Amino acid sequence: MPRPIEFDRDRARNAAMKLFWRQGYTATSLAQLLESMKIGRSSFYAAFTDKRSLFIECLELFAERTREILEQGHVPQQPLETARAFFENTTFAVPRWRVDAGCMMVNTILELSDVDADLSRRATVCLARIEQTFVWVFEHHVDDPRQAASVVMTLNKGIRVSSRARASEAELRQVISSTLSLLDRAA
Repeated sequence: MPRPIEFDRDRARNAAMKLFWRQGYTATSLAQLLESMKIGRSSFYAAFTDKRSLFIECLELFAERTREILEQGHVPQQPLETARAFFENTTFAVPRWRVDAGCMMVNTILELSDVDADLSRRATVCLARIEQTFVWVFEHHVDDPRQAASVVMTLNKGIRVSSRARASEAELRQVISSTLSLLDRAA
């Protein structure tokens, strides 16, 4: 009979997510995961099966948390303020290491698109769910909510890549402000 799991699974998964987020899937070793998660090899395999399965869980967790940030910052009847709040909450109201790490979903696509099509596709699906939430935000407020959501998601991806390139806060704020102003004029 297998031994019961004797660690906080959510805390361990959260630690793994942060490590994958900063380093990427390929650069993260099992030894680094075990150290970061503060668990042994047998506990790891019993709880998460393998590195790939854990990564998929972490990617889903990251996407769900991102979607929750968007929903919590929703300003009814003001979709551009909702978008602005989303960028404020994910880019400026967080520790700098999170900004510098970019977005785990975007990072995964950039890292794995030519290496692991399945993981890249999963990250793309996660981003599509975020975009669908933006469609909901823009519904009934603009002529084409899908197009508005697409513009905001393109901005989001660019901000996350720029963050990885260590763009300054002032640069990021300017790009966000300019893009949302253009979107406002177009609407």
